[in-house]
Amino acid sequence: MTDSADYDPVCGMQVHDRRWVTTYRGREYVFCSEGCLALFRRDPALRLSHKGERARYDLVIVGGGPAGLTAAVYASLQHLHALLLARDLGGQAVDTSRIKNYMGYDLVTGPELLGRFRDQLLAQKYIEHRLDEVLSVARVADGFALQTRHGCRYEAPAVIIATGMHRRRLDVPGERRLLRRGVSYRLVHELERYQGQAVAVVGGGNSGIEAATALSRLGCRVTLISSGPLTGDAGDIARVEAAENTVVLTDHEVAAIEGEEQVNGLRVQPRGGGRERFLDVSAVFIEIGYLPNTDCVAPLVDRNRDGEIETGRDCSASIPGLFAAGDVTNGFGKRIIIAAGEGARAALAAGVFVRARQSGTASVQGPA
Repeated sequence: MTDSADYDPVCGMQVHDRRWVTTYRGREYVFCSEGCLALFRRDPALRLSHKGERARYDLVIVGGGPAGLTAAVYASLQHLHALLLARDLGGQAVDTSRIKNYMGYDLVTGPELLGRFRDQLLAQKYIEHRLDEVLSVARVADGFALQTRHGCRYEAPAVIIATGMHRRRLDVPGERRLLRRGVSYRLVHELERYQGQAVAVVGGGNSGIEAATALSRLGCRVTLISSGPLTGDAGDIARVEAAENTVVLTDHEVAAIEGEEQVNGLRVQPRGGGRERFLDVSAVFIEIGYLPNTDCVAPLVDRNRDGEIETGRDCSASIPGLFAAGDVTNGFGKRIIIAAGEGARAALAAGVFVRARQSGTASVQGPA
């Protein structure tokens, strides 16, 4: 975590405006919010020696996507002494170019929606937050201890895991070597560099169809490759199949990605075997789904065969005091609106658990 003037010394977030500024020992510091500024003023020396921090909270929320941010807001509404830990604020939703039918919006981009989430967290319902990665969650006598990459240790009787998912890889020759040299796991901002070129999109779900459509509109010659039938929204499937500059290959798999310094093609073949064919493309966008980020709690919780945390109807995991929300769970429907709702539910359930602990009464929890 840097102490550069462009970064908040309390939470580590990069600051893009100068609304909250203070001077300490002749140096100026900027903050992401009035809340972080207030924490700094209470004990500047502590905040500047943030690495290796030790602290105890009522609740620690792990993850900065829609589930984690919503859980943080609902923890604030319950006046819980809570901390949000995340590598960044936004999660996978930041990379989503179009979000349909989120309540209050017919169509909104991921950055726009997450900007609203962040504003609510930082300005309206502030709770403490740190940009840091949780490496492990362990049981201790009075709850849980969380160890972070920056060497910090936090303890709490209740924890919410809202760490989301990471993109699945093809694991074929050339994939890792040509990453950022034509291989990408999301639509990059400089899409115009591929305008008019031949490109491939791998993945027949909503993300793959969305990527193929965006590239088609740029005038790219697109080959959409899916290991089975297309499974996105029916209207989007019809549009991508009707596009004159798009070829859809279903029941095909990628055998290898070719190129030395840059992608110059890939080899594909029918599922179950068959003759390989070479596609002359300059970029490959891989959109084949996600795997849950459960490494930090894997030894503690029950997970299904997909690695997702099994939860009850109150978002409780298999250990009292541990909750999970969003795409990291076995909950039905991987949608931003569902993740946000689960974040609220998990925070409300965690609040009940914490207050029961504080009052010495029993709290019923467990998957049901």
